Formats: sequence, C-alpha cells, structure tokens
Amino acid sequence: MRPLLLASLAALAALAARAAEPQPFPLWDGAETIEQYARRANLPPTQTLDLGNGVKLELVLIPAGKFTMGTPEPVPVDEDAFYDKMRLGALAVAVGAGALLVLLAVVVIRAIRQRRRPQYSLARLLAMTLAAGVGLLGGLHWHFSAKGFAEAQAEYQGALARYNEADDDEKPAHEVTLTKPFYMGKFEVTQEQYQQVMGTNPSAFKGRDLPVEQVSWDEAQEFCKKAGEKTGLAVRLPTEAEWEHACWAGTKTTYYTGDAEADLDRAAWWDKNSGNTTHPVGQKVPNAWGVYDMHGNVWEWCGDWYETYKAKEAVDPQGPAQGQYRVLRGGSWGFSPRYCRSAYRRRSNPGYRSDYIGFRVVVVAPGTP
Repeated sequence: MRPLLLASLAALAALAARAAEPQPFPLWDGAETIEQYARRANLPPTQTLDLGNGVKLELVLIPAGKFTMGTPEPVPVDEDAFYDKMRLGALAVAVGAGALLVLLAVVVIRAIRQRRRPQYSLARLLAMTLAAGVGLLGGLHWHFSAKGFAEAQAEYQGALARYNEADDDEKPAHEVTLTKPFYMGKFEVTQEQYQQVMGTNPSAFKGRDLPVEQVSWDEAQEFCKKAGEKTGLAVRLPTEAEWEHACWAGTKTTYYTGDAEADLDRAAWWDKNSGNTTHPVGQKVPNAWGVYDMHGNVWEWCGDWYETYKAKEAVDPQGPAQGQYRVLRGGSWGFSPRYCRSAYRRRSNPGYRSDYIGFRVVVVAPGTP
C-alpha cells in the first residue's frame, strides 16, 4: 500500500510541475488576423507604455511564427505539370464535343431518313447532357490551368527579379522560427517620446511627431533602458529576425504593399516623395499587423551585431555575441526603393549618428521568459 501511495504522490507532483511550466505559444497560422491570434494566444492585441506627462508609446502584438528570412532563390515553374493539366482539359473538351456531335448527327440523320422532326429520347438527352458536361468541365479545367500557369510564371519572374536585385548578404535565405510573440512599436520612436525619456532631442528635423534621428545605437539602447525603468517592462531593440518578421507580416513581395514603386509610395517616405525630410509617423499605409513606416522615413537600429547569413534553419536567433557593426533595416527618406525593401540589410558602427537613422522598440509579451 505504501509504495502505491508514494507512486501516486510522485505522479501528482510531476503533473503539477508540468502545469507550472510555461506553455509554448502558438505559431501564427499564416492567415489569421492579429486579433484572432491574440485570442488564441490569450494576449492583448495592443499595449501602451506610459512615459509620463501624457506621453504614450503604442505597441502592437507580433505573433510567434515561421518565415523565410532573406531573399530566396526562386524555383522555376514546373511547365510539364501545367501542360499535362492543359492537355487533360483539351482532351475532355474534344471527347465531350465529339460525343455531343455524334449524338446530334444520329438524331438528325434518323429524322431525315424518317422524314420527320428530330426525336429525342430521355436516354439520348441524358447522353447529350453528359457529353456537354464533360466538354464544359474540360474547358474550365484547361482555362484555370492556363491561368494558373500564367500566374505562376509571373510570380516566378517577380521572384527572379527580387533575387537578382538582392545583395549577397541577403542570401542564402533560411527558415527562421520565432517561438515567442512580442510587442513592437506601432511607430518609430518620435521626438516627443525621446525627449520625455532622455531629456534631449538630437534630431536635425524638428517636430513632435517626427521620428527621432541623429541617434546612435548606444543612445537607442539607453532610451530602452530608461523607458524600461519608467514603465517596469523589458523594453529593448528588436532583433534583426524580429524586425524582418514584423516587416513581412506574412507577405512575400518586395514591400509589404507590393512590388512596384507605386506600392512603395503607399507605405513609405523615400527619396522621390519625401521632399528631403522626415515626416510625421503613421501617415502611410500600415502592414497587415498594424505596424507603420517599416519602409522609409528613417533607418531603424536592430539589437544584433551584423553577420552574414548561414544556410540553416534558426530558432529565435539573437545574432553573434560580438562584432564590429550593428544592423540597420528599413531604408529612409533619402534612399531609393532598393534600399527600402523588406529583405534589405545595412550595417553601421554603433556610435554612428545620422539624420537618416532612428529606431523603434519592442516589449516582451507577458509570460515570455
């Protein structure tokens, strides 16, 4: 009896220990909205930092998930597979149309021989309907196969153009899994927010709602430290993987709005539309996860030391332990479209300042170690 009791107690203790362990967060399913993911992960979809004196910093939830980091080499379209589908559709059209013509010919010839109007039995009507249906379905199959082939070819050409434009340090593309959701600044840190936390505003272009610039990586880190002390939360710069995951927001196009310059215009302030200055945050179109200005306006510091990509999967990558340069992402008001791409990478000395460079922050999600 005593051994049985001890075994039962041990089993209960093991169950209690497992229950006390933090449960893994669900990964984004690729289609759900942030609100839907937030409900599934039991997290609020937004968060606000109170920096004091009525100054707030808004953040939105970025889901845990898998994505391809970098610019992938495109896979050519399997033309034979599409041609097989189209040939099958064409064959069905030929069989259906041929059978229908034969059935009609039989009815007409018989009517001529008997010198009366064509007669249709129920069996013949059913056979003709079946033949017409086979031809119609074959035509639809051929049409959608041809349409799919054209779309696949266009997608391949777009992916090939993106790959040819990409810099070497965007390759090789590799799968990254971020196992923990986090909150990212809805906007780049503004001058008002920076002034409130740091007591100074180093920006060249002055304006309360303009992104702060002329900020080094070290100063961005100091802002995070002080903001964390004010709010009691773990405030930091995003890792490069977190930044890119949040920028893509499930898309695969050059920018989160599409591939063309007109698409970039909707999302970013860049050298052709900025008027050689920064602009107030949040005036352009956000991505699907509600984050603004991930393209253009100002470059954004990431927490990582810069390194070249490796052709292997990574889980929650943090970058190397040491290095010479820190990572910048997103492009800015004075740069051309290729520098504003979701996959584009830039590096700089952590002490460097420029009116092209600002940052945004992230906060860890509740229950995240």
